[in-house]
Amino acid sequence: MTDLDASASITPPASAELSLLVDTGSAWTKASLVARVRGRWRIVASVAQPTAWGEDALLVTLADRVREGVDPRLAGTVADLLDATPRIACRTPARPGRLVLAAVSHDISGAAARHAAEAAGWVVVEEASADDGRSLLDRLGVLQAVQADAWLLVGGFDDAAPDQALELASLVAAARRDDDAPGPVLWAGSGRLAEAVAAITGPDLTVLPNPRRDEHGGDPEPLRRHLEDLLQQLVEPGGVRQLAPIAFRRGVAEVARAGGLRTAGIEIGARYATWVRAEPDGTASGRVFAAGGTASPLLTMAGVASRVARHLALPLDELAVADALQNQRARPAALPQTEDELAVAQGAARLRLEQIAADEGGIGNLDLIVGAGRVLACAPAPAVAAMLLVDGLRPLGVTQLAIDPAGVLAPLGSLPDDELGEGFAAIAGDAIVPLGTAVVARGGRAGATVMRVRVRRAGWGEERFEIRAGQVVVEPLPRGAQAELEIELAGGASLGTQRRSVHVHAQASGGSVGLILDARDVPLRLPRRVDDRRAVLGAWLEAFTAEPAPRDGSR
Repeated sequence: MTDLDASASITPPASAELSLLVDTGSAWTKASLVARVRGRWRIVASVAQPTAWGEDALLVTLADRVREGVDPRLAGTVADLLDATPRIACRTPARPGRLVLAAVSHDISGAAARHAAEAAGWVVVEEASADDGRSLLDRLGVLQAVQADAWLLVGGFDDAAPDQALELASLVAAARRDDDAPGPVLWAGSGRLAEAVAAITGPDLTVLPNPRRDEHGGDPEPLRRHLEDLLQQLVEPGGVRQLAPIAFRRGVAEVARAGGLRTAGIEIGARYATWVRAEPDGTASGRVFAAGGTASPLLTMAGVASRVARHLALPLDELAVADALQNQRARPAALPQTEDELAVAQGAARLRLEQIAADEGGIGNLDLIVGAGRVLACAPAPAVAAMLLVDGLRPLGVTQLAIDPAGVLAPLGSLPDDELGEGFAAIAGDAIVPLGTAVVARGGRAGATVMRVRVRRAGWGEERFEIRAGQVVVEPLPRGAQAELEIELAGGASLGTQRRSVHVHAQASGGSVGLILDARDVPLRLPRRVDDRRAVLGAWLEAFTAEPAPRDGSR
């Protein structure tokens, strides 16, 4: 045996430790390959393609991308390795669970039940309440016209409006008789009325706690958990943990628990939009908007094109915006081909963010917001993603911003409870990419100073900024850098803190965008004149996307 043969015989064989994260959406499918590189797990390749192309085409593209940087000894076996790689997968449901909600009060028990149902992944296809202003015949006609997988009755408190609760139960019973597969009935109301309701709707009635038990509030969690289990039984027998909206909620909850931060996650897909709010202990609540994505029919309703056009810096008229929104709904997997189409897609996403924030009554008191979905996480530049989050959500106070560019939060969230923490910790540095920190103020007088900010960070000394009403300033603060902020508020401005103080101390974390100082009020205020409005919007866009000026490191 020659020396060359001997050295070859002791060369260890090439190997790879791999895992594949896959999120199959209604329009696009994302796949990320995770591998152990130099002792740690990294996301080594990510691809996204229209779901209609099929998984085989996705894996071919992923294999081509992996071959560019793989060990040459493995280049010929990449496709086989991917076929054999363990998968962690989630998917957008083929159709949502459809729920009919009948409530004594639309704004009290009805609102709590609606939030619980949407957090569990259901879509409330129809809602009737005793105070909705419709006649009995109108309510009955509407309930008879819907197709439902389940019916949820929510009564008042123990001694409130028994006649109205029993009247709604009678309407539900009458509507279900006309349905070949009527679905189960749940009663989440007064315990004293459970027997009377069962006598009307049938003996198989499921009795649950009222999500809003009294005027001081209640606990929606028992109802949410039951609805989640019911969704699995009726619509998703394979388990709801693999549903993308549910998995995303679990992934965001793990981000909050791992970082000890009050965290919100917002994912805007083609069909669904998912909003999650998680506490530092890992508890999470949220809502699933099954018609809330970029292809939502809500975006083609009357008046929406005008609202989108109003926030565009480009000179697009309402008809052009309406046409682009219709195309977006008809072909959700298509990519914007022109600057105008891209602007409309981003404007639609900003509007959906604004609507979600309004539904939540504002989203202050957060430490971190994570954006996901193609329009946010795959924006042409990180600054655009930051601008959409800040403009749409208006996060009052000092808030870190981040994105999930590879779309791995939802697949990670589909892991079992005992594996979720370890799975996220393994690739946390790659899963969440920080954009920076936003300081958003509310109030102040037009044209006057809203806040004076001192920024101190190692190696740069101290910098001072004076931000006037209507102004936004973006300063570089790289990833991994920390800065101390001393904020002096003026003119009655506020950062949303519980104690009204004109002096606020805070910490800012860096990212690919940096530090955003925003005094444009909450919600955004725009001039009425079209030319003035576009000039202001253009200046704001320039503030986010302009290249930072060269700096003297000794300053």
